[in-house]
Amino acid sequence: MDSREYYVSLLPESERDFFHYMPTINDLVAFAGEHFADDLALDGIAGPVTYREMIHALGGLRGFLRDNGVRPNDKVGMQLPNSALAAELIFAVTTYGAVIVPIPMTMGGEELTGNLKKLDISLYIYADVFEARNKVLALPEGVRAVAASAVKASEPVPEAANEKNTPAAIFFTGGTTGKSKGALLSHGALMRGAFNGIFVPMPALRQRYLALIPFSHVFGVVRNLLSCFYTGSMLYTLEDMRTIVAVLPKAQPTMLVLVPALADMLAGLAAMRGVEALGGRLQMIIAGGAQVPESIITRYHKLGITVCPGYGMTETANLVSGNGHALENPTSVGMPYPEQEVKIVDGEIWVRGDHLMLGYYNDPEETANIFTEDGWLKTGDLGRIDEDGLLYITGRRKNIIVLPNGENISPEELELALVRIPLIKDALVRETVIDGRTLLEAEVFPNAPALAAMQITDPETAIRAAVEKFNASVPPYKTIQNLVIRKEDFPRSPSMKIIRS
Repeated sequence: MDSREYYVSLLPESERDFFHYMPTINDLVAFAGEHFADDLALDGIAGPVTYREMIHALGGLRGFLRDNGVRPNDKVGMQLPNSALAAELIFAVTTYGAVIVPIPMTMGGEELTGNLKKLDISLYIYADVFEARNKVLALPEGVRAVAASAVKASEPVPEAANEKNTPAAIFFTGGTTGKSKGALLSHGALMRGAFNGIFVPMPALRQRYLALIPFSHVFGVVRNLLSCFYTGSMLYTLEDMRTIVAVLPKAQPTMLVLVPALADMLAGLAAMRGVEALGGRLQMIIAGGAQVPESIITRYHKLGITVCPGYGMTETANLVSGNGHALENPTSVGMPYPEQEVKIVDGEIWVRGDHLMLGYYNDPEETANIFTEDGWLKTGDLGRIDEDGLLYITGRRKNIIVLPNGENISPEELELALVRIPLIKDALVRETVIDGRTLLEAEVFPNAPALAAMQITDPETAIRAAVEKFNASVPPYKTIQNLVIRKEDFPRSPSMKIIRS
């Protein structure tokens, strides 16, 4: 089965001829207006909003952009929580012909002002909670700053005549190490990612989503916003993650888009309070942003919920592959999506297609480093493709550990093996030097619920014994020779990946 057949087969027959690829966000807005006008598009603190009402509001927001001096191709920074306003601004800015730049809520100080300058932001819209901070912030010359409460609809402005290659958004990327870069994505790239996202092993139309992944993350915009609207689904916005337990029963999501750490947290909530705590209607979780442990797939399966892992990068408009049959192939990130090429070069995954970024904004050197002359993007991820065409991630090229004996070790491969131990919730493998000897060291965070369920009174001894058993199952050069057991969770990035120091 080729890639196209694989993904089409996931949808019910009644939906297979309904969807088609649309090259611009303008096309998506028109499609939603034609097919879903009276369906709910958004809900949350601001109240329910139909597609008709949202599309009508976009004209007034484009008028606000015009009144604030924004011109086509200008950059509009947006530092907002996942609100209805944030969702509407993403559509208003991009259909106006300008470029939306979602800024992480955690970014501030010199990092914020430096990026406002580097990315040529002309209008910066910020959450009201930043009002006092921004009054003393030395904004770059030419940046107009407006609080969210001051964003008001104006005389409507029609859409711009965007094309597939028109720039649409800049997302910050940098992974868990290194300085952040701004990946510039076109309408066509974002819409390719959104189109890919509709193919899941359940009906795609008119589902209920909850916006848990920040819109400052490409995963949150492409798969949790654009794919949602592609399918006439409702997105319940979550402005404060601290309210998630109270919001889930209100939102009643049928589909959640999560990073593995969030998926694990919600599985723990369901274990304590039952699946009703997740809203009572949840059928599927789309998990990505980091490698998805097999334990998450099986935990949700026992609750009657399907987990579909996937793989992508900011630079690829998020989606490269998806696994619609994770129970059968739990260690795979799935089949590469159609209309792209994927190959393995010296163990590294390379991709090519219309879902790729235009480049890192104002960073030609980094852009040249990641692209080949013939248009292949070197992902930096290590992987393999099996005889059935399924993709597997085995690590990151930059994280490879070269031992004194010349053996190359992928820490991610060992970390995934360690988290298969029920007593270990998360793990980080690195190289260390003790008494002049270079060793493999693992830092692990215990799985408290599993320890309690097994009535283990001495967690450290039990975990060390489990790791010794693991060591006996692998070649000597892959054994963990120094084990550190954490008392607190790992420090994490805004997308909840473990930060590698």
